[in-house]
Amino acid sequence: MIVNKSNSKIISRKAIYMVRNEPIEINEKVRINLLNNEEILDVELEDENLENIYRQYRKKKGLLTPEQIKNIREKYGLSQRAFSRILGWGEITVHRYENGALQSRAHNDYLILLQNPDNLKKLLEENRDKINHKDYLKIEENIRNIMTTDIDIDKKIEENIEEKYRNKILDESCGYTQFNYEKLVNMVLYFSNNIEQLFKTKLMKLLFYSDFIHFKNYTQSITGLKYLKNYYGPTPIKHELLLGELFDKYITYNVGYINFDHEAVQEYEIIKPLEKPNLSVFSKAEMDSINVVLDHFRYTTSKQLSAYSHREKAYKLTKERQLINYKLAEEMVLYKEY
Repeated sequence: MIVNKSNSKIISRKAIYMVRNEPIEINEKVRINLLNNEEILDVELEDENLENIYRQYRKKKGLLTPEQIKNIREKYGLSQRAFSRILGWGEITVHRYENGALQSRAHNDYLILLQNPDNLKKLLEENRDKINHKDYLKIEENIRNIMTTDIDIDKKIEENIEEKYRNKILDESCGYTQFNYEKLVNMVLYFSNNIEQLFKTKLMKLLFYSDFIHFKNYTQSITGLKYLKNYYGPTPIKHELLLGELFDKYITYNVGYINFDHEAVQEYEIIKPLEKPNLSVFSKAEMDSINVVLDHFRYTTSKQLSAYSHREKAYKLTKERQLINYKLAEEMVLYKEY
């Protein structure tokens, strides 16, 4: 039944929809007939509600948005057809994703990896027989140009980071080690490749324990990072800025949720790697220290690890927001119980 919109109004109400067996709550908009208080079908509002449902689902599951998928494809100058062929998907798949269809988790993780041109280059070689030679050469050139540009930009960025975090004095505040960006990057990649749900809080503690345990045994830290005493435990100085420097090149974030006993839900960012670590940058002793920490805390939750770090004298004997002295690593012991 068609009703004059002047005789209706739009209301907002909470509603729960099931998407792939996952309950998604939104504030949906519906049009109400003022003459009889019944709902009126409004196609525009239905489309808006559906977009909202999918948006909330993507956020909850850490899926790329249609705009992000399109940006990845256009970054390499690829048509939807060529992109689908390189990926080995049906030709309509990329078109559907860019127009709002929900991608699978496997396809999403694949797309995230393709933000790194090295990964697309490998995929192009594997599927070169699926596209014509002329397109192959054009795509290869685009990737090469991007990689060349990225190398120049990355080199400048890394030089700026190295300078920004350079330790003017090599003392107990940095573990007698100059800041090493390459080792930091690959330590983050190593942990994020080996821990399924790596929250930022947990990563900060893993870096801290790796550096301090290594210092305890070898009187040198691995990364040369300085650590502060913060409310949730030790963290590298300017840690948010530091992670921001790694974002989009080495890591990305998925949104995770934790349910508490009182039914409250807290949102967290889960770190996802964009490539594999280069372990050749570490010495055998450094890898031993990192693996001791990984093996000990692999299945420890962020909350448990935060509480665990509060037990350390390195934390207890340091004033709030002050640098933690590496010499306090002598008192550290990795206990069996958390």
